[in-house]
Amino acid sequence: MLVLAIETSTPVITAGLVQLRQPHELAVDPGTDQPPSSPIRLLAEQSVTDAFGHAEHLMPLIDAVLGETAHAVRDLDAVVVGIGPGPFTGLRVGMVTAAALGDALDVPVHGVPSHDAVARQAISAGTAGVTDGGEFLVVTDARRREVYLSAYGATGAGQHGPTVLAPAAVPELLAAAGLSPRWATGAAADLVAAVIGLPVREPSGTLSEALIACAARALVTGAVPGPLTPLYLRRPDAAEPGTPKHVLPAEPHAPAAR
Repeated sequence: MLVLAIETSTPVITAGLVQLRQPHELAVDPGTDQPPSSPIRLLAEQSVTDAFGHAEHLMPLIDAVLGETAHAVRDLDAVVVGIGPGPFTGLRVGMVTAAALGDALDVPVHGVPSHDAVARQAISAGTAGVTDGGEFLVVTDARRREVYLSAYGATGAGQHGPTVLAPAAVPELLAAAGLSPRWATGAAADLVAAVIGLPVREPSGTLSEALIACAARALVTGAVPGPLTPLYLRRPDAAEPGTPKHVLPAEPHAPAAR
């Protein structure tokens, strides 16, 4: 199964092409007596960092990973896209692009919470491995001096969030939720780690593989994907315009008739 992975919830715009093996393809090879090392194989991944250029970069990145692997867009069997949390514009570009490709190709489009993919990436060793690192946080930049934060258990199971808050408010949140994270990961992890004294762990593997791993069960079982619902967590900066103000002087009143 050839799957396109798209992630646009942060300034790092990512497109990846991943091969997902079906269960029958994981049988032991008679020639080696060894099963394949992983059902997920990254074919190509490319990224560009541009906080305001998601619309300009995403399709060229998709074209690039397809061209790098000598595939055409019609070869895709499915699309997986990160659904946030993230700023409105970038997140919308990725999800609309994924939905348009799915509709044009008649292939399923699965949405994955972006923090779940980062969590999987942080603890992964090529598979959904288990780490002994304990509870941890995934933190990304929400702008306006705030962060998006999610808490996970040692195996990557979600425990809290995602939520948006100021770094200074994190200790109160953790105490109220009964959480005791031991480390943090994500593009804005250092903003929170500095407040609560946690070490920062860099993710391993690739984000495209992690996105596909999060959706792998649904992909291989042919589950019908649910609606793509973005995790904006707050309203966009843009607002509907109000009633325009008059800029011309008021016309003088006609003299009263005698």
